[in-house]
Amino acid sequence: MSPLFKIVDSTIAGKGIVATTKIPKGQTVHVMDGTVCTTDDLFELVAEGKEQPSDPLQMDDNEFLDLDETSRTFNHSCNPNVFVRGKRELVAIRDIDPGEEITFDYSTTMRYDVERIEAAGYTVWTCVCLCGAPNCRGIIDEFKTLAAPIQAHYRQNRWLPDYMMR
Repeated sequence: MSPLFKIVDSTIAGKGIVATTKIPKGQTVHVMDGTVCTTDDLFELVAEGKEQPSDPLQMDDNEFLDLDETSRTFNHSCNPNVFVRGKRELVAIRDIDPGEEITFDYSTTMRYDVERIEAAGYTVWTCVCLCGAPNCRGIIDEFKTLAAPIQAHYRQNRWLPDYMMR
């Protein structure tokens, strides 16, 4: 476990990650870990009941990270304090205070091949958002569903994984 954070009961959902020390803006908080897999690998894992559709982190159009338990515990917020840089590096958007839950906007990592998913008999994963942020959108969905000003804000600040910046 990192000296920067610990796992606790979350006010957002289930377990979450909170800062144990002040984390300055721009600092790497965590590098997400797990098993790299393709969309087809995920279909198989979900069909076998070994994976939930909500758990993997999308890193490219056909590349996902089946997250380890710590990485899976970072919750979503519509007002995040970290973002995914590169493929899986969580970086502080602003200073994070001790005791503050560390969150990222899941929508910034979601760009699915909807036709392929539906052809395989699955539906695209979305979720009701319970983050409680003043700007809560009420739903976690693909990046393309975010309002244009929100998309522009993320792009201008480069608070997106590499594949989303392309």
